[in-house]
Amino acid sequence: MLASHDPSTVYAQDDARVAAILDRRASGLIAADEMLAELADSDCGPAIAAIVADRLRLAAAIVLRALDAGDDQAISVMCRAAGFSINGFSAVLRLRRRHGHGLGSAPHDALMFFSGLSRASAERIMQQLSALDSGGRGS
Repeated sequence: MLASHDPSTVYAQDDARVAAILDRRASGLIAADEMLAELADSDCGPAIAAIVADRLRLAAAIVLRALDAGDDQAISVMCRAAGFSINGFSAVLRLRRRHGHGLGSAPHDALMFFSGLSRASAERIMQQLSALDSGGRGS
């Protein structure tokens, strides 16, 4: 489901902008989905990867690979398991399309997949993937 990370994907992430968005979130001024949308609209892919990874207890590089993957399924599952709504995911989808990722499917299809996926189902998928990644030793 995850392709290798494309090192040619360059995000225009501005660390000061990321810090300002995260500060507003920490102060309770914006919701988590609004934070995700602002980061995506500001082209902050690495920050998004770090936030999703932290919520899922994964390495940020794994989430960044999903963010830059050819299809939308992996990042859809990760965003849903991390507790984000369709509004936050929609912004992530826009970011992916701006960088040429997931162009083989319509955004509508990705949004339908996401909206049909419950958080509990996404968490189970992540647990199964984690078990596979650890050689079947996981829970």
